[in-house]
Amino acid sequence: MAGRRRLYSVQEVLEMVCIPNGALSDTESISDDKIADPDFVETPKAYESDSSFDEDEPLADIARNYPNQLDVEIHHAHVDSDIEAPDDNEPQPGPAPVNIEFSWKQRKPPAADIDSSFQGPAFSTPPDEIPSPRWYFDQFMDKSVFEHISHQSNLYAIMKSGSELKTTSAEMEQFIGLHILMTIVRMPSYRMYWQTVTRYDPIATVMGRKRFDHLRAYIHMNDNTNIKQKGEPGYDPLFKVRPVLEKVRANCLKVEPEENHTIDEQMIPFTGRIGMKQYLKNKPQKWGIKVYTRAGVSGLVYDFEVYTGKGTVTNECGLGVAGEVVLRLVSEVPKGLNYKCYFNNWFTSPELIVELKKMGIQTVATINQNSLRGCTLKSDKELAKAGRGAYEVKYDMTSGIAVVKWYDKKAVLLASSFTGPDPVDRCRRWLKEKKEYVQVDRPHIVQVYNKFMGGVDLADMYASLYRIDIRTRRWYLRILYYLIDLSLVNGWLLYRRHLTQKQEKKHMSLLDFRAQVAEPPPPPLQRIVAPSVDVRLDRVDHFPTHAEKRGRCRLCKDGYTQTACLKCKVLLCFTKTNNCFMDYHTTK
Repeated sequence: MAGRRRLYSVQEVLEMVCIPNGALSDTESISDDKIADPDFVETPKAYESDSSFDEDEPLADIARNYPNQLDVEIHHAHVDSDIEAPDDNEPQPGPAPVNIEFSWKQRKPPAADIDSSFQGPAFSTPPDEIPSPRWYFDQFMDKSVFEHISHQSNLYAIMKSGSELKTTSAEMEQFIGLHILMTIVRMPSYRMYWQTVTRYDPIATVMGRKRFDHLRAYIHMNDNTNIKQKGEPGYDPLFKVRPVLEKVRANCLKVEPEENHTIDEQMIPFTGRIGMKQYLKNKPQKWGIKVYTRAGVSGLVYDFEVYTGKGTVTNECGLGVAGEVVLRLVSEVPKGLNYKCYFNNWFTSPELIVELKKMGIQTVATINQNSLRGCTLKSDKELAKAGRGAYEVKYDMTSGIAVVKWYDKKAVLLASSFTGPDPVDRCRRWLKEKKEYVQVDRPHIVQVYNKFMGGVDLADMYASLYRIDIRTRRWYLRILYYLIDLSLVNGWLLYRRHLTQKQEKKHMSLLDFRAQVAEPPPPPLQRIVAPSVDVRLDRVDHFPTHAEKRGRCRLCKDGYTQTACLKCKVLLCFTKTNNCFMDYHTTK
């Protein structure tokens, strides 16, 4: 019960929240304060790499048990809570509010009647001819990114080993293309693409395995000589990936925004050792690096921010850490044009909704009861007695914010700056007791929230279909893989937007889109001029040599060889069963 308390001994607490070797139980959440501490690094299992070149990152020491110094606070959730449990990483019970007073009444005030129609511009006209998938990918991860990565990788190779890597932006594009192709044709280990039994030519013929390993060992995105240590001015936890991160983010911000936007969290899967690692039990990928994301209802990501622990966001506006996240993510959204924004109860407070309304950005969000600032509503039991579909609404008389509590299987609490319960429609629900479908009243605010809230989840789903999943201990490679997947999904969604504008229904699947982006460009055609008959038959200086690439025999046409004539510059078979080299130089 909510009012009962129990004291636990240190040993009992350890048995409840810990598993052997001091790792946290998979069923327990981790607070942001612990995650923010770079010395607090727990992992549920060893995450071994397929590569022997993954020792670049300095790893934090694993925290051990200190039974005599354990400080534990245990919270009991109320069994009759009228809302869904908030996310594991709830930053505070409520924001530090700005000076706003709310007066909640059942009657609708004049401030609630606003023109919320979208006033933003329409999308620009698409290209006359739909460009290639590679063009769309380049809109987010352009050639300057690969030039930067190749330059920094060459520097890092010299610093690390003293030898030159000698990679180019073109080779780095091939390297990333192979990673993309590996998400389409998957094997248990990436080395199997080059092994004799499991060899896959579209990968093995583009780049040798040793060269692939060499590039993977030294791929880098920033100059380590400029890195700042923790505590120094200008310290950046994301220094190793910051240039590429900001470049891709800037390219995402260039895309024309949709009317409806979702703000939610994404997880970059990672179970290695790093202080910014999070555990969110309600996510499909429970361990990883958290990213705050703003995406359109289509799933196209417009802005994002990687969470690096305590201090990533400060409470400068008096709206709490979660409110500050929302304000930063909508900072690039055009103001005063009635763009719509949707988010869950972890971010929501009435003060935040009022602030967004002042900016001309309208909101629908779920909200916690303890964030309502004096707004009293019927209890769950009262609504349950009224039956499924029962609801109650309250309005703030000053700002016009509507708060609706609706009872379906359980109570749901929503707040909005532009819509309320009207018009009420009916939705289909399964009634377990009678084992049949019934029609249930549904306030309009619920319909709007369900329709437009899933943008970030949709982006996550698209990325997870063919996620780059080569194991690595280096966290910055995980973020790089995330940026590649994000660029591919965004490019595909932008391609679909252009087709929709041109009223074309058929579109390329995401699988085919990724395959065409990964396809290496064809080598330039080289016209080989055959020598004259006199030169070919003069029997002077015709020596066999090993050509750079294998190709068709000049004489027999059906054979493939890598033997060439040093003088004639043509490929000729020179094997135990077929000596085209001799026939070519002796027969007219």
